[in-house]
Amino acid sequence: MKCALQPGATGMVDPDVISFAGVMLTIVATVAAGTIIYVAARFALASAKKAERGPSTLDSGKLVQLQQSVDSIAIEVERIAEAQRFTAKLAAERSEAKQLPS
Repeated sequence: MKCALQPGATGMVDPDVISFAGVMLTIVATVAAGTIIYVAARFALASAKKAERGPSTLDSGKLVQLQQSVDSIAIEVERIAEAQRFTAKLAAERSEAKQLPS
């Protein structure tokens, strides 16, 4: 068997070498495509998880301030409700007091 690199070779390449090169090219292309698909899938999953979580813009200081503000509003709403109940009670007592002497 003569090789193309040997002196006196006719320039013909063995058909088995061509077949082996084709098989190796197919294997390398398949591995490269699989790697690209794997990396793209991992990137897509990471992006989807990040989008699911949403932006985390509230740090602990802002969260504490928000909680204190909500607590203050709740206290004020309770005061307004208590004042309304007191006013309703006074109005009911006055209407009863006006009805008794008749």
